[in-house]
Amino acid sequence: MILKRDPTKALQLGFLTLLIFSTILIAFWIMDLAKMANDDRDRIVALYEADALAVTTMLAEEAERLPDLMPHLEIDSINNTASVKIEAVQTLHDRASSKINRYTWEGGFFLLVLLGGMTVLTRTIRHDTELRKRQQNFLAAVSHEFKSPLASMRLSAETLVMRTDDADTRRLGQRMLVDGERLLRMVDNLLDTTRIEDGKLKLISEPISLLEAVQASAAESHERALISGINIRIQIADDLRIVADRTTLETVLRNLMDNAIKACTAGNGTYVEVSGKRLEGFIQFSVQDDGLGFPPEDAAMIFEKFYRLGDELRRSTSGTGLGLYIVRQLVALSGAQIKAESKGPGKGATINVIWPIAEMT
Repeated sequence: MILKRDPTKALQLGFLTLLIFSTILIAFWIMDLAKMANDDRDRIVALYEADALAVTTMLAEEAERLPDLMPHLEIDSINNTASVKIEAVQTLHDRASSKINRYTWEGGFFLLVLLGGMTVLTRTIRHDTELRKRQQNFLAAVSHEFKSPLASMRLSAETLVMRTDDADTRRLGQRMLVDGERLLRMVDNLLDTTRIEDGKLKLISEPISLLEAVQASAAESHERALISGINIRIQIADDLRIVADRTTLETVLRNLMDNAIKACTAGNGTYVEVSGKRLEGFIQFSVQDDGLGFPPEDAAMIFEKFYRLGDELRRSTSGTGLGLYIVRQLVALSGAQIKAESKGPGKGATINVIWPIAEMT
């Protein structure tokens, strides 16, 4: 699970595994080549000795031709004997040693290059990790600094709306509340991203009514949907209960509905529908809209961090591109699955979440 949250650690582990495997492979290669060189030397020496034995039996017949045919032998015509020349054996030893030295230097050079490359890559990855960590700490600090004044502004706007009878003042106050809510959601997304990637998010599962959780999330988005002329529909049975961490489930539903409302606003959509049904061993809930949609081939990419759908979407919608990324991470941490579907740009989208049914212990 840690490797899934931190791909840098997975990459470092992969490099270390590759280095160990390459070291073992090069060492085996050097040893194998050295053994082959020694085997060749021993085989040729054995052949020389066999030649010497054969020549000893042939000396009586063609003694004058044998030195030319077998220069590696020392032939004694007087005693009719033959033996391997010391120089010939020494030449074989020298050749074998030369090959072994060459293999060792080549293998050592390749290993040194590999080790150097791994060192450079590891240092680069560590530097990138430290930089990313500082960026995350900065985002967390800035997000915390934003949260307090935004909460104060929201309280002031609510007080202003309640205490005034002027229609324009109430309208402006309501607009301030909507924009404040959007900024607070952005801050919450930044904080959630930091907690998820740091592995500090702890899940406490409990049985939750799916209908109640969806209704609570819809109530948070009702005002913004109403301003944009978007109708939120809920099609979930009363008896559907899900075992999950309450905060996690609420965050998933809130971000999915927020994303659907943004898609409707950008694509002139009119509704967001949340439905749920029981499957064998699972509960599936879906968030469907008739808004902007996306190309079918981008179904997996929309859950990537900071991923945005094309230049036109960047100009027409707000947000940081973290909402669906957070949803995917939280769904994965909960042991659930998520999938997005769309028939194409302008044809709406559906996001299905399949949550396992678990028994409480």
